[in-house]
Amino acid sequence: MYKFLSAAPLLLVIPFVSHAQAQRPAASTPAPAPTVAAFLEQFDDAGTGSVAWDRFVAFRQQRYAQTDENGDGVVNEDEYVNEYLARLDARLEKARAGHVAQTRTRFDALDADKDGQVSRAEFDAVGERTWTGYQKLLAEGEPRRATPPRSSDPLRMPTSHSLAGMLEIYDRDGDGRIDRAEFEQVRKEMFAAADRASKGRLDFADYLGEFEDRLDRRAASVREAAAQQARVRFKALDTDRDGRMTFAEYQVSGKRLFDRADSNGDGVVDARDPEPAPAAPAR
Repeated sequence: MYKFLSAAPLLLVIPFVSHAQAQRPAASTPAPAPTVAAFLEQFDDAGTGSVAWDRFVAFRQQRYAQTDENGDGVVNEDEYVNEYLARLDARLEKARAGHVAQTRTRFDALDADKDGQVSRAEFDAVGERTWTGYQKLLAEGEPRRATPPRSSDPLRMPTSHSLAGMLEIYDRDGDGRIDRAEFEQVRKEMFAAADRASKGRLDFADYLGEFEDRLDRRAASVREAAAQQARVRFKALDTDRDGRMTFAEYQVSGKRLFDRADSNGDGVVDARDPEPAPAAPAR
């Protein structure tokens, strides 16, 4: 098993989350109904731009057979959870690689004098901009969207560009607000977490190492929550409560998934389907 991630780096774009905050279970919010693009990305393995019902059934049958680890013809709870987590792990790895690849750009943004190191003064200058941005968010409020944007990133890192992100990062006492002392304390801990050698400045290795530690804690939290949700889904799909999910039981959720994506009801998911309305997730 690879090392799992936690939160994002102490940076301008994806700010730091303290160790204590990183241990909180990742927020569990219902996923939006799949867009046609998201559905095709998962199920259109031939790249034709469409998935008919019979092809979808064949895909589900193949996945069901792969999930049945012991080959006894049915899927038990552990098999169901293991298969789901294997797919989630691949997504987490991809997301982790993407975040790590961006660290050089973020580090360079912090390194104002371009000497290859981030001094405490440079770090504090970014903190001042972050605090000013928070005050602006408080004054203006966040724009409301009818439907939240779908994110392909399972880590969903908090950022300082939203009130929700600021609270997740800096609201130490959980009272729904951030005072200046709270903000400064978290910023102080941020810098110290990366400056393990107490040099008073950060080089890229310091920055990257601290970031990867938080990424790994975050991913572990996401994975734990996902495993719990998968067990709940198994129990909901195992309608006769015998601990053995048949393909018919398994495919109930598949039918719901297909029908939501096939919003024009023609038996084919393709670009002709209007985007579906939000609904509870199914697998």
